[in-house]
Amino acid sequence: MGIYVIIFHMNYIVFDLEWNQPEGLDSKSRPLPFEIIEIGAVMLNDRFELVSKFNRVIKPQVYSRLNRHIVKMLSLKPGELENGDTFENAAGKFLEWCGDDYIFCTWGNQDLTELQRNMNHYTMAPLSEKPFRYIDVQRLYSIMINDMQQYALETAVDRMKIVKDVQFHRAYSDAYYTSKILKLIPSDIIEGNPAYDVYHLPASKDEEIHVSTATGYTTYSRAFNSKEEILEDQVLLTLWCPVCKGRALKRKINWFNHSGKNYHAAGKCPEHGYVTGLMRIHPGELGGFYAEKITSLASEHDFLKLSEQAKKVPSRK
Repeated sequence: MGIYVIIFHMNYIVFDLEWNQPEGLDSKSRPLPFEIIEIGAVMLNDRFELVSKFNRVIKPQVYSRLNRHIVKMLSLKPGELENGDTFENAAGKFLEWCGDDYIFCTWGNQDLTELQRNMNHYTMAPLSEKPFRYIDVQRLYSIMINDMQQYALETAVDRMKIVKDVQFHRAYSDAYYTSKILKLIPSDIIEGNPAYDVYHLPASKDEEIHVSTATGYTTYSRAFNSKEEILEDQVLLTLWCPVCKGRALKRKINWFNHSGKNYHAAGKCPEHGYVTGLMRIHPGELGGFYAEKITSLASEHDFLKLSEQAKKVPSRK
C-alpha cells in the first residue's frame, strides 16, 4: 500500500549547512567527508509564516585548514570560525530550537546526510533510528516547472523572480531563500511528493518504505549484505503497476543493467498500459546495500526504446 501524506499543523524547519572539504586528502583518509562549519535555518508555521530564525557558526575540530574555495565562497570574516561554537553544542541547540512537531525541509538531500554523518562522528543520539519523511524543495521545484534536472538554488530564485535581499552562500541566507521558494510551491505538489531520508535503513521487510506519488511508485528496501542479494530478491524484482499498486505485472523486458548502478525492466498493465521499472542499488551510510525501485507509467515509444537498449545487454530473469 502506498503512503499518502497530508501536511498540516506542524512547523517547517528549512535549514542549510555549510561545510569544509579538506584539500590534499583522499576520501579514505578523511574522518568525515565534510565537516559542518555553519548551521542556518528558518522556522515556518503551517501557514508558511516566519516564526523564528537560527544561525550558528562552528569552529572546525576535524580539519583546521579551510579549503580555499570555501573561504572565497563564504566570505568569512577574520576570526569568525575561531570564535565559533563546537559542533556538538551547535547541533544540540539547533535540535532543541526545532521543538517536537516539525518536518525538515532542505534544498536537495545532502544536508540531512551530512548532518547525520557529523552527529554520528561525535556519537550524538541519531535524529531517528529509521527512515523519516522530509521535504526536498529542490525536487518539488523541478516537479512544479516540469523539468527534473537539479537546479542550483540561486538559479531557481532568479527564475521565480524572488527579491535577492540577503547575500547568498551562507547557511542562513540559503535556508531563507529555500523557504521563499517553498512558500510558492502549490500545496498539492508538497503533499503529493514526500521524500524519505534513509541514512538509517528499514530494519526489516515490514519497515520498508512504499511511496505513491504523481510520478510513480517508489520502494526503499531494507539493508542487504550485498548487491547480489538484492538482485535475487523476487519481491524487489516484481513490477507493480503504479496506479493499481497491488497488481503484479508479467515482465516483457527482464531486468538489465544499462548504466552502472541503474537496472531497468518493463511490463504492461492490462488497464493502464506500459510500465517501466528503475532500480538503483546504493551502499547504506552505515553498511550494507539497499534498493530504490521506481515504477512509472510509460508510453509505447519509451517501451520500445528500452527494448532496444535491453537487446544490447544480457538480461536478468
